[in-house]
Amino acid sequence: MTLSPSQIYTVEAVDLSTASDDVIRELSGLHNEIARERVPEDPPVPFEVFATRVRNRPKLMRMRDWLARAPDSRVVARGFVVRYEADTNQHLREASIEVLPAHRRRNIAKMLFREIVAAGETDGIVIEFFTNDRVPSGVEFLKRVGAKEKLTGHMNQLALSEVDRAMVRDWAAIDPAGYRLAWIDAEVPAELMRNVIVAYDTMNTAPRGETAMDDWNTTPEQIRDWDRSRRATGRERRLVLAIHNATGETAGYTELIYDPNVPHVIWQQGTAVVPAHRSQGIGKWIKGAMLERALRDWPAARLVRTGNADSNAAMLAINTRLGFKPAWAQSIWEIGITDARRYARGS
Repeated sequence: MTLSPSQIYTVEAVDLSTASDDVIRELSGLHNEIARERVPEDPPVPFEVFATRVRNRPKLMRMRDWLARAPDSRVVARGFVVRYEADTNQHLREASIEVLPAHRRRNIAKMLFREIVAAGETDGIVIEFFTNDRVPSGVEFLKRVGAKEKLTGHMNQLALSEVDRAMVRDWAAIDPAGYRLAWIDAEVPAELMRNVIVAYDTMNTAPRGETAMDDWNTTPEQIRDWDRSRRATGRERRLVLAIHNATGETAGYTELIYDPNVPHVIWQQGTAVVPAHRSQGIGKWIKGAMLERALRDWPAARLVRTGNADSNAAMLAINTRLGFKPAWAQSIWEIGITDARRYARGS
């Protein structure tokens, strides 16, 4: 008698916030094995770093996680789904399925997909997946389940050894009349909270393609939650606001996150200029000032990485001038809960 994958492989739900070191160590090993395929140029993430991150996720991220085990009990795949506690986008779920190459095409992804779909409590939900062109099996699976590609982009990276420091220095000195810079390295102070909220919400103007995402409305509670998580995981931040002197309003911002325990890479977070303040060089000014600061504060870093939609021409123009180059292509795929349930049932 031939056994089905569901009789050979087992799937278990796990709460990573309270899981034992043994379980987290298994998942950390899986993460690094998957990363060798997806980002082979990167070193493994140390267990302590991985454990600290999964145990200190922001509370607004309501996550459910599953592990798949082979007959020898080894963890060979994982899946998760995220719902964000917010006043908008309650129909969206971010999800991921990762299976080790040697265990693919054995219906493990479908088993995990069923768990993700079963966690969709109500009708009207849209599930989002993210793909990396270095792992073509992800695209193949999403096409098979009926998901549709909604936004294409690239992970772009800047080699800091190749930065044109003279140009960066010139950009940092633009200093448009009527504006000033305000730096935030630690928690957001009360007097700048409103400015940061406007900055983050300006990211709603970034291209979203055909995704089902609506505008996000940032709150002080969410910002404090992200700051708590960042602080607990040892990650450092540099955030700079461009502020209009006459009104005190936010004109633009850019933000970087750096983990000294993963020292080779700096992660670019959002960059945005408020529409009313565009075409004054503010984008170049804040990017130049930030890059000067990063080079000074984090000398061990070799790369800056940032994800950009291919349609975000304005941001890509600045990044290209700075020397960012495509590292890999990535896309957002979506499937509605009705179609997802149909595939999960096998009909």
